[in-house]
Amino acid sequence: MIILLDLIIFTIVFLTGVVLVFKFCIYNRKADYAHYQQLTNYQTSGNNIGRFEQNETLTILNLCGSYSEMGKQYGALVHNQLHEIYQKIVPEYFEGISARSLLSYILRLYYQFKIDDRERELLQGMVKTSGLSYQQLLSIEMLPMLITLYSGFNGDKLTDDGGTGHCSFLSVWGNLSKIGSMLIARNLDLSTAVTKLDPCYSLVIYKPSGNDNSVASFGFLGFIPGFTWINDKGLFSEYNDGRRSVPGFNFSGYIGLNTAFYAMLEAKNSADFIRYVNNHPAFVSNFNAIVDINDSFTIEHAVKTKPVILKGQQPEANFFTNLYRTNFEHAKLTMNNCVDRSKDTPSYASVRYHHIESYLTTIDKIGVSELKQLFSTPLDDGGVYQTGNSSNYPVAEVTNYTLIGELATGKFIYSNHRNKDIWLEININDYFKNKH
Repeated sequence: MIILLDLIIFTIVFLTGVVLVFKFCIYNRKADYAHYQQLTNYQTSGNNIGRFEQNETLTILNLCGSYSEMGKQYGALVHNQLHEIYQKIVPEYFEGISARSLLSYILRLYYQFKIDDRERELLQGMVKTSGLSYQQLLSIEMLPMLITLYSGFNGDKLTDDGGTGHCSFLSVWGNLSKIGSMLIARNLDLSTAVTKLDPCYSLVIYKPSGNDNSVASFGFLGFIPGFTWINDKGLFSEYNDGRRSVPGFNFSGYIGLNTAFYAMLEAKNSADFIRYVNNHPAFVSNFNAIVDINDSFTIEHAVKTKPVILKGQQPEANFFTNLYRTNFEHAKLTMNNCVDRSKDTPSYASVRYHHIESYLTTIDKIGVSELKQLFSTPLDDGGVYQTGNSSNYPVAEVTNYTLIGELATGKFIYSNHRNKDIWLEININDYFKNKH
């Protein structure tokens, strides 16, 4: 009955997309664009001032006020960058009438129905200062998903159905941590085609007025949710794709990236975050890490099932890649039946998992420098970094960015594919100061 209902919903959405595609096309015509002088700040009201910073390879936006105000600040501060993305990259996925552009419009329509009022207010605020329409901004939002979906894993050893978030995560704390408290490392790995977004790496700090938390989101310009989050309640979260373990879609579900972002806006502790995820069924199978200064949890959220909350594999270490430890009813591949390289995912999730596992057996104390070494060392050399041109593990995938740091102090180091040898020092807690 549930499968039939999902099929009916999908059919309705598909047919609606076919009917409305011609209407939607008008929103993706070439936008009028005059290059603006780059602003370093933009005031919307009172003390609510958004700020722009270019730190080497990373664009940083520090926004505050209502969601509409933060949207206005966002649109004004990166007006030029949004138009460049819209002119240079969006047409590849939305221009003309073709099967690909039709699917892009349908997915955009689905996405539009699934975002919450806060994200809508952000986008509507951006409309007022960016010179782009609501639909045009949605097209930019869809790019990370669409680029990966249409590129697939060219030249890979396995056929995959696309997706995002093929990544690696590790957290250590207590006696295993050199500083005695929570340390975190995370690689975002996506298809090599996503490197066309290399100029767009961003850190956006949202500091909403009212009761919502401040949240730092690492991602790409124009992509509101991001892929990695830290909030001012001392929580860290990140997203990985889990479709290799449990494939399929739940069209009545919610997009995991957005779910995690919204949860970080609301959650005061790990239990709040887990509760929020539990109340929002997954559109596709995925992982979330939810970490506080004392503990780290893995949320394995398989499609059409309730999430399973796992503790670490060791008393003071928790890690995952893209294969579940839980044997869900419809699981196809998990850590219990995978085989490195021969029965693995396209992104070698099993290999990466065991590289982390093996590393933990060789070291007594782990600090930021040790995490940096493991997460920036290529798979060929025993690390988890995806180069896109590995000899032993050929996969058309790269590590887009690496984030490593201390959760309690908010001190992190960051590197991205734009120049992987540049490591930026970022103090997230400093950006959270002076919320209003």
